[in-house]
This record gives sequence, structure tokens and C-alpha cells, in this order.
Amino acid sequence: MKAVGLFLLLASPLLQFQITDGRGRETTAITIEAGAPDDDGWRPLKLGKAKGDAVLVWPFDASAKLPDGPEPIPAIVIQRGEEKALANKRVVAAIATAVVLGKPAEKTGFLSEALATAFAGLVTSQDPFEKGVGLLYAGKFAEAAEALSVALRQRQRQLTRVPSEIYPLAMLEGMALYKANKFDDSAVAYLAALKQRPSDVAARKFRAEALTRAGKPEASER
Repeated sequence: MKAVGLFLLLASPLLQFQITDGRGRETTAITIEAGAPDDDGWRPLKLGKAKGDAVLVWPFDASAKLPDGPEPIPAIVIQRGEEKALANKRVVAAIATAVVLGKPAEKTGFLSEALATAFAGLVTSQDPFEKGVGLLYAGKFAEAAEALSVALRQRQRQLTRVPSEIYPLAMLEGMALYKANKFDDSAVAYLAALKQRPSDVAARKFRAEALTRAGKPEASER
């Protein structure tokens, strides 16, 4: 059985990454290694070749699933406590996503005050993902939901749909809509997350809560 499992792992398509650093520059000096897939096909990620005190900040939860097309998976790797990385709004949005979705930010090496200041700057971004997560962090839930909806649709309509791009956006939109008291819409967003990760406990729990607040608790069993 172990031999069969090893054969299946080796035979699985390799994940390809487009890695950028803290300044937003694409780099080939860093590699990312993927572990064995879970029941939904998601693989844990860790850094392979890397210089200095490198930290993987995107995908936000250090996991990824094979895209449905040829494009690589976006990934961001910074140096721990790299001050210049906080001038890159895409890096800041990646860290903010982790914080909003309950992942610790200590690994990045930044003080909480520095992160709070950087997060506040996201609300002026022209990019809907960066702006949306910044607004969500700031408690402006209706505005956040509007921006995050645009960002999610952009990712869902790409020729290569990347699960590690879609899942967090769906979770963020679901949270923003829930906090804006738009419970039916929140449940729809969480369903989009579940389509990427059918076994995800958090998405299932939050969708059930949204449906309950919408007066449709029985729908959560479907």
C-alpha cells in the first residue's frame, strides 16, 4: 500500500508557482515544495530553496491546489521583518488576508502597529482585492463586500482558475457580507469557498450561520 501511495503522489501533476518577493519582483532564486494532497486535493506548502529568513505569505494559509489551466500559482515570499515589503500593497493585502481570516501574523516579523498602519493604507488602492481587504479590516463592511465581489469575479472568470486565489476571496466576501447583514449573499459567497474546498470546516460553519440568520437553517444541510 505504501508503494502504491508513493506512486500516486509521484504521478500527480506538479504545482507550478510564479513567485514574487517583498518588492514585487519575480524571482527564481526561491522554490516552493508541496506535500501530499488532502481529500480535496489541497497540498501544504513549504519553502525549499531560499536565502535569508524567508517567509511564505501567499497563499495566505500556505496551501494550494492544482489550477484548472496552464497558468502558475501566484506566491509571495518576503524576508522576515522586511520593511520595504510594507510599501508593497499586494504583500500587505496578503498579510491582511491571513489576519482577517484568523491566521497569526507573528511569522512575518512585523510589529502589530506597523501592520495596522500598512493595512489602513490599503483602502486607497485601486485594486479591488487590496482595497476590499483593507476596508474589511477597517470595519467598512458594505464597501468591502462590493470591492471583494469584484475581485472574486475577476478570479472566477480567468482562463486559468486558481483555487488558492478564489478560496480566500470567497471567504473574505462571505465575511464582509455577513457583517453587512446581507446573510443570503454571504451564504452564496461561502458556497463558492466550499466549491473549492468541500471539506472545509470553517466555510461550512460560516455558511450555516449565514443561512440561519437569513431564516433558512434547513438549507445548510443541502
